[in-house]
Amino acid sequence: MKSVLSILLLFCFQIGTAQITRNPKVKEKSSQDTYINRITITDDYTIVSMQFVSKSVKESLKEYLDNNPDEKEQLSRMNPMMRNLILQQMAEDLRIRRNQTISIQPNSYLESNDGRTFQFIKATNIPVAPERLPVEPEEKYFFRVYFEKLDPGIEQVNLIESDRRAQGQMSYWNFYGVEVNNPANGGETVEEPEEENESVTAMPEEKSETFLLSGKVYNAETNEPISAKIVCKINDKEKAYDSLFTSRSGYYEFLLKPENFVYIISAPGFEPYEQALDLKNWNKAIEQDFYLEPIEKETSAEPIENSRTESPAESNEDMERVDEKTFRLNHVYFFTGKAEISNSSYRELNKLLEMMLANPEMKIRVDGHTDNQGDPELNMDLSERRAQAVRKYLIDGGVEEERIEYKGWGETKPLTQNRNEIERQKNRRVEIVILD
Repeated sequence: MKSVLSILLLFCFQIGTAQITRNPKVKEKSSQDTYINRITITDDYTIVSMQFVSKSVKESLKEYLDNNPDEKEQLSRMNPMMRNLILQQMAEDLRIRRNQTISIQPNSYLESNDGRTFQFIKATNIPVAPERLPVEPEEKYFFRVYFEKLDPGIEQVNLIESDRRAQGQMSYWNFYGVEVNNPANGGETVEEPEEENESVTAMPEEKSETFLLSGKVYNAETNEPISAKIVCKINDKEKAYDSLFTSRSGYYEFLLKPENFVYIISAPGFEPYEQALDLKNWNKAIEQDFYLEPIEKETSAEPIENSRTESPAESNEDMERVDEKTFRLNHVYFFTGKAEISNSSYRELNKLLEMMLANPEMKIRVDGHTDNQGDPELNMDLSERRAQAVRKYLIDGGVEEERIEYKGWGETKPLTQNRNEIERQKNRRVEIVILD
């Protein structure tokens, strides 16, 4: 009997009475990624149960462009394929460099309409500043913040983490006009078990083993959807992981496991397109659109007497004249951090190849350039390997080795100041210098 009584007493001590407001109404808040799920008023505290939802890379990219309208305008004027490549690079940079963290400020407080304040006491499942917790994209984090107990009759409060809504890269969680079940007569209470032994570190939701990759295939010139075949391969394997034909809407979807994949997209009348996607550490649904370039129709040419040798600017409209001897290849692309030429580069490289074969006395130097992201020595090496890859492509096409020199300049000759992704994209380039 004594042991039973002890157990009952212990149980009673672990149970308290509380007034609970579930999903309280909020008039305004400073951050759209944080929510108040519940407010519990116990004998000792006002407990605010909260949820933080980390932005996806896509949402972060949209937010960045909304805050940088000039860059957004520049992107809108680009052709769809170039715009898609830059957006992919920006998303990849955000994914790599993303360093989002959360914490709660120790000077947080609740404020009533008449100016009374109720101070922060402690928090569980989230660190208190200056400690910070790194968060993963598209994850949910649940935590509780404890304040002094509200006086009876206070039925609307502001939760203030800082008098500022933001400071530099840091934003604060401020909620205004939060309704609370806290009538002056005490109101109806319910029994609420106290939560014991809570972890001091927020935990994300469990990751799934597969995720959905979906999107559409478009005509790069008209931006209209097209029907296409997509073959999906794991990077280091020859056998296809999966394949499909899209509908007329161009829509596709694959159920994938985290891996490095290569996608080969083809459609009648279009240049084949290949793209590598590093998804080894990915675990959430992702959208990825592909743009195919139409194959140019050949036209028969009339014989021309007194034909002359064309300059690169005359023979390739995609080349940009830099000066009398230098031309820029605007449609030669490489996979991120690699010297592997993308299939979408072949059309321009083939025009350069034709020009070299038609002018057997011409000698050139291929110059590779990078932006300023990363280690300068590695960038120098990468630019040299990319220039060498272009040289090899031309040699494999029949141009003599001695006619092509190559040089990597790394980040030493930028065209722009590398202040944003559009400027960095311009600095990542290949140029041709005519030597003879």
